[in-house]
Amino acid sequence: MIKHSLVDPDRYVGTISVVTASTVQVNLPYATARPERRALARGAVGDFVFVDCELVKLLGRLVEVKLPDAERLTVEPTLGTQPEPHPVGRVQLLASVDQRQNKLMRGIRHHPRVGDAVYLADPSMFGELIANSLVASGASALDIGTLDAGSGVHLRLPPEKLFGRHCGVFGATGGGKSWTLATILQQIKAAGGKCILFDPTGEFAEIPAISAHYAFDNEEAGSQQVHFPYQFMTEDDLFALFRPSGQSQGPKLREAIKSLKLVKKSGGQLEGVAIYEKKLLTKRQKDRRPFLKALELHSDVIHSPLCQFDIENLPDQVQQECVQPTNWDNPSHWGNVHEQAVGYCESLIARMRTLIHSPELECLFGKGGQSLVAVLESFFASEDRDILRISFKNVRFEHNSREILMNVIGRFLLARARQNTFRDKPMITLLDEAHQFLGRTIGDEYASVKLEAFGLIAKEGRKYGLTTILATQRPRDIPADVLSQLGTLVVHRLTNEEDRSAVEKACGDLDRNAALFIPTLAPGEAIIVGPDLPAPVPVLIHEPPSPPDSKGPKYTSYWASRQPKAD
Repeated sequence: MIKHSLVDPDRYVGTISVVTASTVQVNLPYATARPERRALARGAVGDFVFVDCELVKLLGRLVEVKLPDAERLTVEPTLGTQPEPHPVGRVQLLASVDQRQNKLMRGIRHHPRVGDAVYLADPSMFGELIANSLVASGASALDIGTLDAGSGVHLRLPPEKLFGRHCGVFGATGGGKSWTLATILQQIKAAGGKCILFDPTGEFAEIPAISAHYAFDNEEAGSQQVHFPYQFMTEDDLFALFRPSGQSQGPKLREAIKSLKLVKKSGGQLEGVAIYEKKLLTKRQKDRRPFLKALELHSDVIHSPLCQFDIENLPDQVQQECVQPTNWDNPSHWGNVHEQAVGYCESLIARMRTLIHSPELECLFGKGGQSLVAVLESFFASEDRDILRISFKNVRFEHNSREILMNVIGRFLLARARQNTFRDKPMITLLDEAHQFLGRTIGDEYASVKLEAFGLIAKEGRKYGLTTILATQRPRDIPADVLSQLGTLVVHRLTNEEDRSAVEKACGDLDRNAALFIPTLAPGEAIIVGPDLPAPVPVLIHEPPSPPDSKGPKYTSYWASRQPKAD
């Protein structure tokens, strides 16, 4: 039971004069800020209030205070003595109060009537109601921050409510998004959870909660070098990367991939099929029938989207595919070299040789360091490691390397989820700068790849135990169907109207009234909304023990060092 009454005559704000479906208008006789009553004024924008509906109490928030148009000049001190002003306010109705269980309930169980009274919410009572609504006594929870309108009460969210339906962390530069991510990582570790952090900028390299750091080169101090095996790429990935033309190069590349899959599957030995040094399948003037029989026999491998073959041999195999389709002297055989086809494919062959050995793509085609697949498999099975960080800081932007690599890793994680790897051991993935890797298509009109792996995780990963945290400063660039899958949103300051509109559309609990507070949030302050929270809750996020390195260039110190010193 609530120890003290929610209705305190000393905190009386005013009386309801208009009732709508989601808001009420209230007379605010004590809201004017004249010097003689400023300290006693009650009713400011942002105040939380309790609406007294006799047996039922409602929680609301004051979102507007104004004077009737006819009284606008009554507050002007230069006009002499003026009649007493009569301000009015608009209160957004948020939730109902369950006074028996001392907590808030979603929805408005009983609408107020004209004449019902409104009272300022006591901060300690407000904090207690919110806290009791989120986690049962004794349950494990993540301490994200404190309720700045709740007398400093800590906001503790159960992991099921924070991550169970995926989570979004949004905020403009300087709003505190990185602090929130660092705090969440610390809380996941403290609660015994497991998380994979994808760090595109390297700013989380010094977070103490992280068990191990991995990078795709050996230049990042404190990180172990890894590569992601290209065998987990799909044919579409290769087509988007190598960009073959549609009518001449594309069919040859597809045939070359089939041939190399057969070579790999057979170990370099196929009855009746000519294989050069167990590497290349040759077709020049060879009988087609054994090859077609092998295709039928190994159709499962041929139709697998994964690239299970030796990529080093792909340019040469494309050249081997450039033969006449028929030998007119022996129709069951391929013909001689098709010189025109070789000419058409020369640019593709040269491009593939360059890209396969390109430093920018060593993350996929190189063999430096450990296999990231092996690292992840070990992490899934380990009970000793909790937070794993994969740095994309030095992964280049050329050839869409970052986007393809992230998409391939996301696809691998989803495949493991569909195999029930995380069914009994839930896994969280945290993707920072998510707008770089979602909602885009790379490639050209002949071959393209949609960057949808993490979008698919958001759509179907939950039922397999794989959930995601998507963090971005540009929520407008996240596809609407992905945003709609995010259950809990931590929204820091957003100054762009399109960003705020995208968040509003994605979350039914964050209507325009609540969204009005988003541009004015202070650094480190956020509004948390979600289907498991009784109302949008303003929170001051805890400062992490070791803040991420998200500072910009140090202009002042650098410029000062360049100034000539006085004699």
